[in-house]
Amino acid sequence: MVFDTYPSPVEKVHEYTLRYSRNSKVKGHYCSRIIITALIFFARRLSWKSAYRIGTWIGKLFYHLKVRRNVAMTNLDIVYGDKKSTKEKDHIYRKSLINCGRLIINYMRLPYMGESFWRDKCEWKSECVLQEALNRKKGALLISGHIGMMDLAGGKLGMSGYPVAVVGKRIRNPVLDKLFVDIRNSMNLGTVKHRDSMKRILEGIRRGEAIAMALDQNMKPRQGVFINWMGRVASSVRSAAYVAKKTGAPVIAGYLFQKGPDRFELIATEEVHWEPYPDDPEKELRINTQKQSDAIQKIIYEHPELWFWIHRRWKVQPEGVPSPYK
Repeated sequence: MVFDTYPSPVEKVHEYTLRYSRNSKVKGHYCSRIIITALIFFARRLSWKSAYRIGTWIGKLFYHLKVRRNVAMTNLDIVYGDKKSTKEKDHIYRKSLINCGRLIINYMRLPYMGESFWRDKCEWKSECVLQEALNRKKGALLISGHIGMMDLAGGKLGMSGYPVAVVGKRIRNPVLDKLFVDIRNSMNLGTVKHRDSMKRILEGIRRGEAIAMALDQNMKPRQGVFINWMGRVASSVRSAAYVAKKTGAPVIAGYLFQKGPDRFELIATEEVHWEPYPDDPEKELRINTQKQSDAIQKIIYEHPELWFWIHRRWKVQPEGVPSPYK
């Protein structure tokens, strides 16, 4: 199945998603499956205002429980130093957890709402950016991070007629892993396994698919490349730059955020153009990894409350440099 025009019929995108998305099966774990099914049943029957309120309560509960507060404050110190007071950093930490709480409740509701939700309540003012990029017939690489509503951004694309899949790690708990895969499939967002995925990624791009990657992941030294991430060295995903080099696919940064109880907006912030450096392929990958990451960092600087500060972003450091979390 190859895509020649965009947007395509949603039914065709759904068929494509089910054909090429990673599968996840569960045997046993009946208690966990019943609990998750009950939570989704409850979440889907909430009003918009109730869901928004409960998501806020979840975030505030995380804040009062001081969930990974030490990690978040360490990260905020790395990025802002003395430029922000402890009170200002604590405010960002609190708002970030509230966004996380709203994401949790939305993840159990929005993927099941059908085309009318994505059409009427989720804006996309920059659709022409992706449409023009995909019509170059080179697929597309979508870059973002643990920002805003995360995977739900892919739902807006998939339910708007654009074939899209996200590269995601397999969750150790098989019930949760199947839950995430099924939720993504329900909103036409395919899942590409994290390990040994390059063949699947390249084939998808050749078919005209958009592949989404989160660039703010902490990578093992042999899997990543060290770049400057918001003022400090961090090990980062290099596969996005490799794919862009290999395929010539346009690279577009963006994110989805919640504007109100029943209002969402997807924003494509910019296209990141390739910077050639043919004399040194390794340096070329590093330069373009930095460029792609800079586009994501720009979003975080502009909307710090949308990023997941509880993530140990700087855990892996160059040899001899201690982790800031120890």
